[in-house]
Amino acid sequence: MLELALLIVQLSVLVAAAYAGRTKLKRLLSEAQTNGEAELDEPLEGDMSEVDRSILRLLAERQGVMYQSEIVKELGLPKSTVHKALRRLSEGGFVEIQKRGRLNVVILKRATSEASAT
Repeated sequence: MLELALLIVQLSVLVAAAYAGRTKLKRLLSEAQTNGEAELDEPLEGDMSEVDRSILRLLAERQGVMYQSEIVKELGLPKSTVHKALRRLSEGGFVEIQKRGRLNVVILKRATSEASAT
């Protein structure tokens, strides 16, 4: 009887999570359609963190292509910090991240005025 109750609770939690995810996805799609483009969370140059700017500067200095592990070593930052910053920059259209085996190659797509002024 207890197992049945737990199963019902687990199923209800899964249904609630699926509904919440579906609603958020619908909202994001409708926002993208009203804006005319799929740019949902593009950061403005003034809103970038110092980590984001330093990654863009480093990529600009290195002809726009580096491994993610090289960025971690060069800047002396934790892997998680660099990963989160690169995800933000990728979502904003500043960089592209390509998987090469077990490594990530980071490619500069769009430099900012702050990053190019070194």
